[in-house]
Amino acid sequence: MDCKKQIAALFLGLFLFLGFSLSSTLAQITQFSDLDYPYSVQYQQLEEGQEVAYVDEGEGEAIILIHGLGSYIPAWKQTIPVLAEKYRVIALDLPGFGKSSKDVNSYSIPFFAKTVADLQDSLGINKATWVGHSMGSQIALRAALNYPDKISKLVLLAPAGFEIFTDQEGTMMSNFVTPQSIKATPDSLIRQTFKATFFNFPQEAQFMIEDRVAIREAENFDGYARAYAESVQAMLDGPVFEELSDINKHALIIYGQQDMLIPNRQLHGDLTTQKVAERGHKQLPNSQLEMIDRAGHFVHFEQSDMVNKEILNFLNDK
Repeated sequence: MDCKKQIAALFLGLFLFLGFSLSSTLAQITQFSDLDYPYSVQYQQLEEGQEVAYVDEGEGEAIILIHGLGSYIPAWKQTIPVLAEKYRVIALDLPGFGKSSKDVNSYSIPFFAKTVADLQDSLGINKATWVGHSMGSQIALRAALNYPDKISKLVLLAPAGFEIFTDQEGTMMSNFVTPQSIKATPDSLIRQTFKATFFNFPQEAQFMIEDRVAIREAENFDGYARAYAESVQAMLDGPVFEELSDINKHALIIYGQQDMLIPNRQLHGDLTTQKVAERGHKQLPNSQLEMIDRAGHFVHFEQSDMVNKEILNFLNDK
């Protein structure tokens, strides 16, 4: 495999949340609303017109869960029931993904941060702990800069935003991730990149693959693919690393020790997940870092018991 193809594969491994073809065993869906969620879904129409799907479980101090690129509410199914025993847990589908609207004019990290903040306001929540996974963490960090009064604490799971890309690297990556490439990704690469999301792929995560395959036939899959590609560009265009020192919120950073997606090994072969994590931890005041063994990028799903315990301990520490 030549260098460009290697970089494409590794970058897609970092950003693409895709499943391999199981069309022979799966019923296809015609609408994103047909996706089976383990919780009752509600919808909120926000000021800028986007309709946001969310779930609202439990009572107490509020926690808002923000998924990563291409993901959706069910990816939190190992997290929500545990946190909802003591807290009010809000998990949303970001615009462009899951059951939320896909007719947004343009996507950016500030746009996503404002969307979550607007949803929080619409639910009458003054302050909440924001929990982000991957891109969701970059969104939460931007919100901590733009809307500090809305956030009490931050939990950053395998956060994007700590790894820095040059303009040249960014151009290379964005050229590989387009709506067309997302729709045309071959099964072999999809399978490879999905497996790279976990240290040891658990059977409990099989639904993610099945849902990803099923939405290929959904009416607005083109809108999903556009949201996906534009969100990749949004992460590149909306860096937060240089501003981390301006965030004074208490923050818990958790990475899987075997995260193969951060850093990008082809572009940054001198980096390790530990180095990226420590770099962000050092730059972010009032933060603590936990590295979880036997876990990949989906650390909160793969080692849910350990991660949930860390989150609860962090939230209980006043």
